[in-house]
Amino acid sequence: MDMENVRQVLEDAAQTFLSAANTITNERRREAEKVFLQFRRSQFSLDLYRYLIEHSSSSYVVYQTLTALREGIVKEWSSLDDTLKEQVVQYLLSYVYTHYSTLSVHVREQALQILVVINKRRKAQRVQIAKDGFTISLALNNLLQSNNDSEFQFGLMLLNAFINEYSFSNANEAGLTLEQRHSVKRDFEANELKSVFELLLNKLQNNLGSLSSNTHLFSSISSSIEKILLWNFSSSLPNIRRSMESSTNVESIDWKPPNSWKELIFDQKLVEFFFHIYSTLKSCNETKVFLQLRCQILRCLSQLACLNGPLISDEECRLRYLTTFSYYFVQTFLTNSVLTINLTECFDLSNILSNLITSFTVKGFCSMHNDLCNSFLQLMAQITILLCRTSVTSSNNQLDKIIEDPTIAKETFDRLLQAWSRLLYGIDFGRFANLRPLAIEVFDTYLQTHLHTDEKQDDKELDFDDDNDEDDRDLFSEQLICIGLFGRHIIDHALPLLNRLLIDRTKTLYQIMNSTPSNINNNKLDRINDDLHWLLLICGHVITEEYDADEQKTIPDAIMNFSSEQVKHCDLKKCVQISQHILQQPQLDLTDETIHGVSPLTQCMVIVLKLSEIERLLCNKGLFEYISVQVAISLTWFIRRLAANYLGFDEQSYKEVSQILAIMLGKGSEMLEFLTNYFLSKVVTNLQMWASESDVIKETADLFVTLSIKKESSLILIKNELFWTLANNVISNQMPIQLINEEYKRLLVKGITCSCLNNSSDEYRLHFDQSIFQILNQRLKSIVESIQTLLEQIKLNNNNKIHCTNALQTFYTENVLNQISTLINSYCGLIEGGSRCSSVQITYLFEHSQQTLQNILDLFDFYHNYSDQVQIILELFSLYAEHVLVYLNENHTKIFYAYVLRLLQIFTKCNYGKKTKEINADDDFNGHIYTLLNCLNHLLAKDFIDFSNDSSTNSEINVGDVALYGLIICLPLIQSDNLLKIPSISTCYYKLVSSLCDQHSECVFRLLNAEQYSIFLSTIKLGLDNYDNEICKMCLETLQSLTLNTMKQQKDKEKIKYLEHFLDYLLQEIVTSTTTLSDLFDTLAGTIYTLICAYPNQFFQFLSQMKQQDENLIPIIDKFVHDIGQKFDYNRKAKVSFTVKFESFVTDLRRIMKK
Repeated sequence: MDMENVRQVLEDAAQTFLSAANTITNERRREAEKVFLQFRRSQFSLDLYRYLIEHSSSSYVVYQTLTALREGIVKEWSSLDDTLKEQVVQYLLSYVYTHYSTLSVHVREQALQILVVINKRRKAQRVQIAKDGFTISLALNNLLQSNNDSEFQFGLMLLNAFINEYSFSNANEAGLTLEQRHSVKRDFEANELKSVFELLLNKLQNNLGSLSSNTHLFSSISSSIEKILLWNFSSSLPNIRRSMESSTNVESIDWKPPNSWKELIFDQKLVEFFFHIYSTLKSCNETKVFLQLRCQILRCLSQLACLNGPLISDEECRLRYLTTFSYYFVQTFLTNSVLTINLTECFDLSNILSNLITSFTVKGFCSMHNDLCNSFLQLMAQITILLCRTSVTSSNNQLDKIIEDPTIAKETFDRLLQAWSRLLYGIDFGRFANLRPLAIEVFDTYLQTHLHTDEKQDDKELDFDDDNDEDDRDLFSEQLICIGLFGRHIIDHALPLLNRLLIDRTKTLYQIMNSTPSNINNNKLDRINDDLHWLLLICGHVITEEYDADEQKTIPDAIMNFSSEQVKHCDLKKCVQISQHILQQPQLDLTDETIHGVSPLTQCMVIVLKLSEIERLLCNKGLFEYISVQVAISLTWFIRRLAANYLGFDEQSYKEVSQILAIMLGKGSEMLEFLTNYFLSKVVTNLQMWASESDVIKETADLFVTLSIKKESSLILIKNELFWTLANNVISNQMPIQLINEEYKRLLVKGITCSCLNNSSDEYRLHFDQSIFQILNQRLKSIVESIQTLLEQIKLNNNNKIHCTNALQTFYTENVLNQISTLINSYCGLIEGGSRCSSVQITYLFEHSQQTLQNILDLFDFYHNYSDQVQIILELFSLYAEHVLVYLNENHTKIFYAYVLRLLQIFTKCNYGKKTKEINADDDFNGHIYTLLNCLNHLLAKDFIDFSNDSSTNSEINVGDVALYGLIICLPLIQSDNLLKIPSISTCYYKLVSSLCDQHSECVFRLLNAEQYSIFLSTIKLGLDNYDNEICKMCLETLQSLTLNTMKQQKDKEKIKYLEHFLDYLLQEIVTSTTTLSDLFDTLAGTIYTLICAYPNQFFQFLSQMKQQDENLIPIIDKFVHDIGQKFDYNRKAKVSFTVKFESFVTDLRRIMKK
């Protein structure tokens, strides 16, 4: 077929392929697609490609032609002579340059990619270009040095192709191995990229004089420079198999140029140049275009502030660079101590500040001269204050009006505060003269912007949304943590100020409470409540630090030191008495005289106690509208933080202990008992007054658990009759406990259990056993025995059958179902509480739970059609497996496994073939499966974590059998409902499978029949086909474990044969797939090697078939076989060696094979 006929055929196919869906059949579209596929697989012909490129009127045909050209060059690289390759280079350079303004984007990019691919192949093979020829790299340099704007713009396009091809190093369009791609990338970075960067800087400098007439060119150059500054250098990749992706879309990454860039980077003219450009742009008009150009330069400076890697290992150069950058930064943005920026630049400026402090560390920052540091801190503080005043949520948010995305204003402020946090945690606060006044100004500004200080606004309408989905404490957590850090650094200013404000707002609220309803200003009341809410949040973050849930909470050093210094100014006796007086006399006015001689920290605690009492009085009077839910939440949260960090603190954890804190809150102090009992009464009061407000109850339950977990306070709680009254109400589910969410009831039971078992006294454990455990067990036993009696009577088929049937139906009523849920949840709370106690107490819980578990299993059988009850029971067993099993001896473990087996049997019996029309039934069942799989995972953890004192290694107990039995039950249910499409279930399932096969692969072969084994392996293939790297890795590891077990035993040949298919599947997938080699390659190659060790004949048969299908592959396959040998012994060294050779083999195959 001549070239014109080929063109016509391709253009007809393109017209068909690109036609609208409603004008063409799928069959015709597939035929058109087949035409292009055959064309790309045809013999390489440069003349044909040139003809089609020059004569076709269809851009799609041109694109497909260029694709065929690229694939042909990669595939035929070794057979094509250098002259032909050079012809392709010169032709494409000429063609794209001549037509680049008219070419479609995808055609132009494809043509330029071919040039870069050729460049990469030459670099990889170290091909020397003749002196009379030229490389693409040389062409790039010439174009970027050109004074002709058209040539220069073309050079920028070619540079973009270079950046895209070299940065996406996992892409293998050039047909190179990972090591080769890494090598050419490093060569490009050390030579072309550096040279190009310098050329662009020179061009930028030359164009500064003509800014107003050529802003588009200036913007294009700046964008290219920004891409280079965002480059992820090879030297920054510790593992060459790490995914190397383009970073042009991220905010900032560490910029780590190699040592070859050292002279360029550490020339102070580089940083000075960028600030000079910014100043030049700033001197132009304030149009949107010039603002955008300024922001581009600021983004470049932001990346220069991220300098990291081998270059900054030289401390002297590092300090000089930081000093230069900081000097010009201050000179540019701080004129005569006045901040000169546009609000739109705040985001980039906060990035620069954050990046500088992160990259060069606080130590590096403090190494600069004090005057420069002070100026830098002043600039940073002024930007922070400006952002604080403009980014606070309000109708007058200036930054939101300028920036289209309102979240950016908050993110900008948060990012700058994060930089302050890093600085404040490591800086010598007293070294810098202006740091204290700046910190005070930042702290005061934050307070001013969050409080209502303008009395003139009292009559205006306000919109306070107490029902906001996201609480301020969570939404502004990062801000509050940083402001708390500011406050601790200026604690002698911050805490007295917060105390005064809290006293003022509390006093005002008390006055409003005692006013007649007609005289109350609702707007003022709203303002007072909002102020109290924010003051509690800020004060709470000042006097306490943020800790993880299980981390030991301590009093911040700044607070301890400040409190120690205050001893000489305080009346210790008055500090103790005032707390008690304020509760006995809530009307007591906290005047200056009243609090004189009382330490600031004690004042803070007293104010909170008074506010709590005012809240109680308001609620007692039924004046709930006077105090907001938000304040109730924040107040309880504050008390919880106070209890967690201060109550009964361990004096041994501190170098210096404040006498005031030791007397007020230390172990054995009088106030410790007083406050613990008051906090308990606060819990009880909240449960009575706020039962319908779930957020308040959540904080209240957390407060109770906090008091219970701390050993010192728990010992006080259990001596208080109020505690046992509360425990009785919770266990009996009396009002108002009935109104509380089951989750929070469970927390209360957890707290009760913690308190009772958190000490070694037999007296209180006996009290717990009689007042709580036995009551729950008796209630459970009563329900189960009643059900069993009725069921037996019905079976007898006597005259009472109808009566018994009717009586049995009462156990399905909503009231009884709720009782069952509450009862099982109570047991869940018992286990969660017991898990925080000693192993002795946990063992005690299990020993006294055996009949309980048996009864619960009977309930599980009876209520198998009721999703809520089924779910809670499954959760209970999962909790036992997670928290109790690891402490059980062999005998107890065996008993628990028996219970789990019965649970599984009941679940099997009740769910096979089950159909329902209930709403949300599918979601409920999915929850059951997930919880069951989770329980099985916890069972397997016993193999790794065992805290029991039993040294026996009796093999009679095999957790693998139990877990596999559960898996057998779940498999058909999972497969029939496609449950592996649900992310949570799929992750849990594959984690179970991977652990099971790793530890107990022999159980899989021993217990699964052929059909079950087939279903099991089908889920592994599903995981390989459809899921992310995490699950694929678990599936590959599962195959390795099964294969290794196969090599040990040869009994069940049918099951052994199943795994053979995976060798074919994985080889076919990795050889023929167009997907890139990912981070999973090592695991994948290791799995293939393990399968080859088990099935060598199958492997060589696969290679023989490949030879027959394509003769071009024979030399590559023969070389690979020669390299790896004919004999395979499984060991780590051999597997690693195979992985390296296999990657080179796969790369060569993909290059040659027709795609």
